[in-house]
Amino acid sequence: MKKSFNPTDIQQKESLELSKKLYRTIGEQSKQLDDARSCVFNVCDLFAPALRSQRRKFCDYCDRLIFSDPLLYGRKGEELLWRKGFYDVISMAKRLKKKEFTQEEVSSIQAHIYSGIGFYHHMLTKLSIQFNIHLQTTVDCKMLLESNVDPAEVNDELKEWAKQTVYQCLIYLGDLSRYRLELKTKNSDPSIAIRYYLQAISFKPNNGMPYNQMGTLAMYQNNLLDAVYHYLRCLACKVPFEGTTNNLQNLFEKNSKFIEQLPRIDEDADCIVEPDKSDNIRRFIARFLLLIDIWYFNKKVPKVYSLCHQTYKNLEECLTYCKPTPSESDESSTLDMVPSDPDPSYINGQMIFKAIVICLLVISKLQANNSPSLSTLIAFTLSIYSQLIQKLCRHIEEAVLNYPTTESKRSCGVLGEIIKTGKKGSKSKLRRRKALIVESEESDASENGYESDSSSSDESYTSSNEDVLVETSDEDIESHKQVMDDSQTASAPNHTKDKQKGASKNKDFVLRKVQKMDINIMLEIINEEGLLQSIRVVSEWLKSDKDIIKSCVATTSTLVKQLVQLINLININFSSARSINLKFKVSKIIKNESKIPLPEDVTLKNIRLFELAQAEYDWDYLRENDITSREENVIRILKILSFGKILTKIEDTGVTFDETKNILIFDEKDWSAGVDSGHSESCLIEELERQEETEVVNKPSLTNGELKSTSENHKMKHMGQLWLASEVRALETRVGSTKATLSPYLVIDADALIKYTRMVKQLVYSRQFILLVPVAVVSALDDLKKECIEARDAIRWLEAQFQRGNRFFRAQRPHERAAIPLIKYPKKKDKEMHVFIQIIECCYYFTDQQKGASNVVTFLMGTLNSLGGGDNKEFSYGGLAKSVGIILESITSFYAKWKKNMGTNR
Repeated sequence: MKKSFNPTDIQQKESLELSKKLYRTIGEQSKQLDDARSCVFNVCDLFAPALRSQRRKFCDYCDRLIFSDPLLYGRKGEELLWRKGFYDVISMAKRLKKKEFTQEEVSSIQAHIYSGIGFYHHMLTKLSIQFNIHLQTTVDCKMLLESNVDPAEVNDELKEWAKQTVYQCLIYLGDLSRYRLELKTKNSDPSIAIRYYLQAISFKPNNGMPYNQMGTLAMYQNNLLDAVYHYLRCLACKVPFEGTTNNLQNLFEKNSKFIEQLPRIDEDADCIVEPDKSDNIRRFIARFLLLIDIWYFNKKVPKVYSLCHQTYKNLEECLTYCKPTPSESDESSTLDMVPSDPDPSYINGQMIFKAIVICLLVISKLQANNSPSLSTLIAFTLSIYSQLIQKLCRHIEEAVLNYPTTESKRSCGVLGEIIKTGKKGSKSKLRRRKALIVESEESDASENGYESDSSSSDESYTSSNEDVLVETSDEDIESHKQVMDDSQTASAPNHTKDKQKGASKNKDFVLRKVQKMDINIMLEIINEEGLLQSIRVVSEWLKSDKDIIKSCVATTSTLVKQLVQLINLININFSSARSINLKFKVSKIIKNESKIPLPEDVTLKNIRLFELAQAEYDWDYLRENDITSREENVIRILKILSFGKILTKIEDTGVTFDETKNILIFDEKDWSAGVDSGHSESCLIEELERQEETEVVNKPSLTNGELKSTSENHKMKHMGQLWLASEVRALETRVGSTKATLSPYLVIDADALIKYTRMVKQLVYSRQFILLVPVAVVSALDDLKKECIEARDAIRWLEAQFQRGNRFFRAQRPHERAAIPLIKYPKKKDKEMHVFIQIIECCYYFTDQQKGASNVVTFLMGTLNSLGGGDNKEFSYGGLAKSVGIILESITSFYAKWKKNMGTNR
């Protein structure tokens, strides 16, 4: 029977023949390009007009081949296009480079890179139109157009090929942008390359290659921390990149060599060279990465617990370093978009976040392998989590205690609404006030003041804010008593109970004040440290692994107590959402909170530890809603508050909700019995190491089920013991391991502020003392500002510090003075004597509060020969100070003693 005529068959046959012809032509062109490159002797020859024209034709042929028969020749055409058309040219240019590229060579390479970026953008547009792929929500390219192709005309196989090609195009765009960075031009910006890699991740989240490329890009950022973060994230993907394991091992080997070169500190040396901030951060990261190397590749290293403790203490010190710019916030909506510092002097929120994610990624791997090291890693991660919570809580408390509020009806937060749906907090409008030094013309009566937004600048401190200060003066002093209790041991039998009672009273006061703070100010305070993302990520993990919370409760109450404290501190009232310009209603967010992902959730998408927590997320929410950073922080706070709800539902946590106060309550009456602080640090570490060795020896004799059960039991036991060891060490550090005892309160004079500002700043930033500026000193600075430029600089610095709020550095309050007993005040007081007596009265107030305690206050002066240095006919300056237990010392000698003391402790 004669075959019927079919035009479609003829078209397909012609198309196939055309594709074969194109493929042969491309093969010939590829050989010609290779031959031409082999004859090149310098970079400029690579970009000769003839060679450029030949490459352009080659790229056009590849483009026609790819779209003429995608299923048969698409993959091969893509590889040839990238390799011969773009990559080989850049690779050859690098080999031909002598020392540095000349300006002409840089221009030629840049033009080649830009042509490649334009070509792949064109290809993305073509793919989206011809194969009906919607890229508008994934790729931020304005050239993309809506497809007018009927989806039914594109079969599944073709669409899958097109999606893979889109993914490859985004990788190539990222690579080209990365190569441009290597030219080190003025407009180099790593965020452009990162943007393309992140788009590739968004398009195919299961593929790990973009993370590998970002690891290569971040090779010299944050002392290898960023690179390890990206490589581990790549290996956690379902389709990891093959070469990433070798890349990671090479980084760890480089890190180990650095640790071996670290100088050992001789504790008995006469002079110890103190490392600077950058060196200390580098050491912390190096030790942290060494631990990750040990755990990830299951290496057997002795004394791993000692390394854990050393790393923990390194981080504790690094977290005390202040931001270079106080007003600068390091938290970004897209964590990978902001370039990192190659050698940072401050640990920012991004670095902490990456360290936390690294720990969680390794935990995920060890859990899958039932590794015996899992318990140690979990305990170490929770110890970092505890540090972050403590740091954020301290920051909030300090800022709130030093920030004035107006008297208003108490406004409840949203915790009750989360725990009991339908319950709404009362609304209140709060005014923001600024803390300033009032430069009064009356020098003798000049006092530290706060200026209301609606009041005049010369309004006195006492008259404008007496209602606030009455509340603060009685309650806030308890917080300073806590510092005294931490600095020196007490012999009174009821000391512990009094301390706990005072701490509880102080925390209640802070919580009351939080509810009176302006919402905008509270959001700024909470976000200043940039730790909310890291804390929230660990909280999400704990939500899905409640056994870890139970193990913490069974061994020590510290972590649960800290969590309750943080949740109560961030329990702000969002009912007046209009005052913070939010686009949504908080009540609606509370109902849908479990469905709204945040940028950190996108970062941790498809990680096994978070599969349960992210099961309900609507991943299109971020693309469909333009959420500001402030709104993100509100959602983070709400998510952490919802974690508090979970704590109340877990049995035996001791956490309950107080409806009348709208706060969480932690009942710790049964927890102190199980804590034995008599163990030495070395004994605890050795015991933990022996248990780990025993666990490894016994492992082969167990079945899989028994092994899992034994691993869980050891995890609980190890975590508790490691936590206890950490608590004992922290207690030893706080209570008196120093050779020289230094006063917790330091009072400074005008001379010290003017001549030794650097030393004063160092003492403030150390957060080891409470530095006080008496009213008389402010008055003295005010007198000197017209004739001394240093005095004006000191006043400006004081204003900036007092505005920001810091519990460790503040001005004298009106009630903080006490008359000196058994002393007859001179009838005729010259100005210098009058200032000195006022300062001593301020010092005596704090000494009198700690009756029976010695070395409470040290009065630091610029020079002993200045104010209070000599004797007067009527009385002795030095004798007056000594009579009330106040130490007079020059700031230079105290600073030297403190620095030496710091070196001894290390």
